[in-house]
Formats: sequence, structure tokens, C-alpha cells
Amino acid sequence: MVWEPVSFNPVRGIDSGSYTAASLVYDGLVKYDRTMTLKPALAESYAISDDGLSYRFKLRPNLRFSNGEPLTASDVKASLLLGASDLSPFKSDYADIKTIEIESERDILVKLARRCQPLISRLAELRILPASLLNSSDHGNQIISRHPVGTGPFRLVSWESGLELVFERNPYYWGAPAQSDRLIWRVVPDRNVLAVALARGEVDVAPVDGRIWKTFLANAKLPQASKNKAPLKVAVFNGNRTVYLGFNLEREPWKELLIRQAFACAIDRKAIADVFYGGYAVIPDSDFPVTNWAFSKETKHVNYDPHLSRQLIEQAGYRRQGKFWLQPGNAKPLALKIHTIKDQEEVAQAVADYLTAVGVICEVETMEYSTVRRSFLQKGRFDAVLWSRSFGPDPECSIVWSSKGPLNFCRLRSKEVDALINSARLAANKSERKEPYRRLQSYLASQLPWVFLAQPQLLIAYKGDIENVEITELDKQKGQKSTVLSQQKGQQSTVGLPWDNPVFNAAEWRR
Repeated sequence: MVWEPVSFNPVRGIDSGSYTAASLVYDGLVKYDRTMTLKPALAESYAISDDGLSYRFKLRPNLRFSNGEPLTASDVKASLLLGASDLSPFKSDYADIKTIEIESERDILVKLARRCQPLISRLAELRILPASLLNSSDHGNQIISRHPVGTGPFRLVSWESGLELVFERNPYYWGAPAQSDRLIWRVVPDRNVLAVALARGEVDVAPVDGRIWKTFLANAKLPQASKNKAPLKVAVFNGNRTVYLGFNLEREPWKELLIRQAFACAIDRKAIADVFYGGYAVIPDSDFPVTNWAFSKETKHVNYDPHLSRQLIEQAGYRRQGKFWLQPGNAKPLALKIHTIKDQEEVAQAVADYLTAVGVICEVETMEYSTVRRSFLQKGRFDAVLWSRSFGPDPECSIVWSSKGPLNFCRLRSKEVDALINSARLAANKSERKEPYRRLQSYLASQLPWVFLAQPQLLIAYKGDIENVEITELDKQKGQKSTVLSQQKGQQSTVGLPWDNPVFNAAEWRR
């Protein structure tokens, strides 16, 4: 991996590295399967009342945490309360919960104050932790941040910061045991160095970007590979991550729609997809990926048009003086600073070059992830950011787009958006949710709080002797005996992996 987790505490480690690592050691009451369908997990079964206000869960018998301690309904309740507390950035996901009733060690009843369609999907992400830890003074942070006690297929046995994390098969796992007895997560921060490590056979599996695969790894020769056998394979999944240029809507002139439209027209998004992702990317109209059931084909983003970009800047009241754009009575030229992280630096610089070409002074400042997020994005101390946002299987997005969303870094404050998100949460069924989400996508594409640059596909390169990096479906052949199966390749690559999680199938990897 190019990154490592910040923390295994589910309310503190909300970066991609932490989420990915946590998925190895934690499970929820329910989970997504390889077709992106919700299935029981720690819950043996669950039932939702007709009015959508009661959720009843029956836990599997004899559940245990990775340290061997029993898991009961009390642990589930404590985990739910933490998720709904002010400590959690995800508290809006559980805001509609009114009461949590423990009926037995295995039975729990959750009652809602109002219907919440996304709740069951969000319970797939609820990490169940021991109540004994969560009820401590620091809510278990000192322990679980580095030594998680979970219920997933693996358990963490060592962590050398900046070097590697070692996971071993969890002997107390409720489901099918992990196929590998050990998984070593090696931290290689530079993508090019990681590609060389793959080519040398020093690592077995790694996510790579399309450009590196296309220009280098596809033809790399492993030392032990035969001449007639491809040394590396690649699994290509439709992506659920949007790379974007986000504006601070509380600052001038980025709060002006004409300026945002002008900047969007100045950027050749197709060239970015081709050059930086090797063509393995979708050019998006919003942050809703094509893999999602709520995706709207009707949404249209502005196109690359440098001439129109200059016209829009003029309409916003700027006049060209020499190389720069100035407003009458304002000696400060139109200029933009883009904050980003090393992983996005090349794309950010390309965006800056496109803006410079239409007369906007632009510079890129690259920092460490947590510094950008905590010191600039959360505090609103930025003009623009080159960032990315992963999208889950459920389109609920209040955490990003609602006026009070903790990840609403662009500070979009829209009663219309809040109403659409609320309408989708309260809808009676999946079909009714599509219309407010269609309207939300149209709003984002027209108002452009972000310039939606690319939705890269997720590529995972691996040695040819490793199986199940991509899970193929097994279906019975018509007219054959029930024992005859055929592999239907492509379903998982089409729907993608939840949150673009590269280790989603890790428990099934094997040689």
C-alpha cells in the first residue's frame, strides 16, 4: 500500500488507509457481499418492520472477539451509542435512532424516531467493539487505536509505523476462515517505487494506477516468470472514488458560480483521465459513480472550453490586464492556491497549468494528509483543494453534502440540498429515493462546488499464482448436473468494491 492507517479507532481513523485496515479486523451486523448486496454478518438474521421504525437483530451464537472474549448484545449497544455520539463523525448516520433495547444476550431491538432508509447499509460499517473498552474514560482509544479488538477475518499482531503491519487469521472468526494464515501490509509511500517492487516480485499484491500498469507493469518480467507466461495479472474494477478540485464557498471569488464555471471550462478532464490514469477512468458529472444504483445518466457537467472560460471570467467582472485578470478598483489579480497531498500532486499541477493558460495565477502546495485535512480543510483555511472522495454502496451522502456534514469541506450551505438528502432518507423504498438523488446530482453538476475531474478505476496487480483477487461468480450450467459449475467473470469488476477497498476480498486470497 502507498499509505498506512492513522488509527484503528473507528471514530478517529476515517482516512482511506484506516478504513481499509479496519475492514480486515472488524465486521458489522450486516455486510456487503461480492455483488454489493447486504447480507447478515454478526447478526444471524434481522427484520425491519413495515413502517421502517423497528430493526430487530439476532446475533449468531457463540460470537467472540479476536481476543477470545464473548460478544453479546451489550457490545452492540455500546458500539451503536458510540457511533451516534458527538465523538463520531458519522453520528448523522444514526441520528434517527430513538432507543436500543437488549432483549437477551443475542437479541437487540433498535427503534427509530423516523424512517431512515440508509440505516441498514450504514450498519455494515458499524464496528462492533467490546463494551468494556467503550465504557472506559477514553472510550477505549488508547488501546484500540493501535491494538484493535475486532470480529473480522484477521487480527493485527504487529505494527511498525512507516514499515509494515502484520495480520494473522482470526481463530475466533464467525465465518469461513481466511484462506491465508498471514497478511503483511507493507507501506511503500511512492507509487513508482511500489511498481518496481511488484516488478521485482518483492510484493504479491498491490493497487496500482492505470498509467503505471499500462506503461510498465503489464510487460514487466518477474525474475521467476517463464517466457510464455504473463508474470503479473491485473484485476480491474469500476471505481467508486472521485478525484476533484473543491472550492471554499465561503471565500471570494470562489463563492461566485461564474468563476467556478470558468475554472471547470478551463480544465481538460479527458486529458487528465488519459494521461494520469492511463485511460482507466470515467469522466464524471458528479461524485455519484456509474456503479451506483442511484446514478443518473441525465446529469451533465460543463465541458472543456478555454474560450468560454475567459468569457465567464469577464462576465464575473474581471478585465484582462497584461497576463492577469483584475477587477476594477481591486489591485489583487485573480489567483488560486491549491492544497493537496503527494498522491495527487501531479494532477493538481496539471490543473494549475490549465488555469494558468487562461490567465489565472495558480500555485500548488503539497502537504501530508492529516495536515491538509485538520489544519486547512476542517478550519476553512484554503482557497481550493485537490482531493478525492470514496462513495459507498448506498448513495446516502449527508456526511459530505448536508449543511452540517463533517466532511462538507467546501462549506456548501443549501436548503435545497438538505431537503433532497432528507427526502431520500425518509423515502418508503429504494425506488422513491432515486428522484431526490437525481436532482441532487443535477444540482452538483450545475452549481459546481467541486470540479469533478475523474473517477479512476481500481486496478489491483498481483502475481499469477494468487487466486481470488477478483471473485468470479459460480453458476450452475443449464442442462448439466448440479455439480457442474461455470465461472461468470465480470460481475464484481462491474459493480466495483465497496468504498474502493482494495482488500475487500483479502480473506479469500490464496495461492
